[in-house]
Amino acid sequence: MPKDPVIENSPEAAAEDSAGMQPVYPGFMFKEFLVALGCLLVLIWLALLVQAPLDVPADPAFTPNPAKAPWYFLGIQELLVYFDAWLAGVVIPLVIVLALIAVPFLDNNPEGAGRYAFRGRRAAIVPFTTGVLLWILLTVMAAWFRGPNWDWYWPWESWGMAKASRPGFASLSLAWGVALISGYFLGGFLLVGSFLRRRYKTWGGLRTTVYVFLGLSMTAVAIKIVLRLVFNLHYILSTPWFRI
Repeated sequence: MPKDPVIENSPEAAAEDSAGMQPVYPGFMFKEFLVALGCLLVLIWLALLVQAPLDVPADPAFTPNPAKAPWYFLGIQELLVYFDAWLAGVVIPLVIVLALIAVPFLDNNPEGAGRYAFRGRRAAIVPFTTGVLLWILLTVMAAWFRGPNWDWYWPWESWGMAKASRPGFASLSLAWGVALISGYFLGGFLLVGSFLRRRYKTWGGLRTTVYVFLGLSMTAVAIKIVLRLVFNLHYILSTPWFRI
């Protein structure tokens, strides 16, 4: 039965359509202002509580140990421990930034439009937040856990205490490296793809493939960090052109 245009455009119908929604100003912007004000207060509190890590003026005849980059580059400096320089300094940060930008667009679910809806946007919020936390973790590791010679020091250990030499780092053979990396991505696509069957119908093949690849790549970085710190594994795949 067709709808009556008079009833459809009535104030009651308009009120029903707008139920649960509010204008951007002042409701939404007021909440954004409160969040920004809270972040500003936290930054002011940190600035008063934490001393700026200023060192002595630069001296070309003296290199400090450890020599650390500014805090906003410490995450990249920590990645240099686990990957080749061009991978850690260029490729991985670029992929992380592009992934953080792309994930909200890959999940274009309109359910969260105009309101905070974690359940409706979990596919975008979870990997986005995980990527940000991973980058924060790398920065924290380099800032507070790396001492002289870039050795690992716990907060209760003194940097003046020499660390015992660890056994040499081991690397997997080329065949094992190719097999493990291929198996990881193949198994990851099959496993994650089984959970994304419903989204595959709405996202399409290309969008789902990019989403799964970015998620597996970000997880692979965390796995490589654990393998290096816990199992003393230097490289999983070592070739004349790159080492992972």
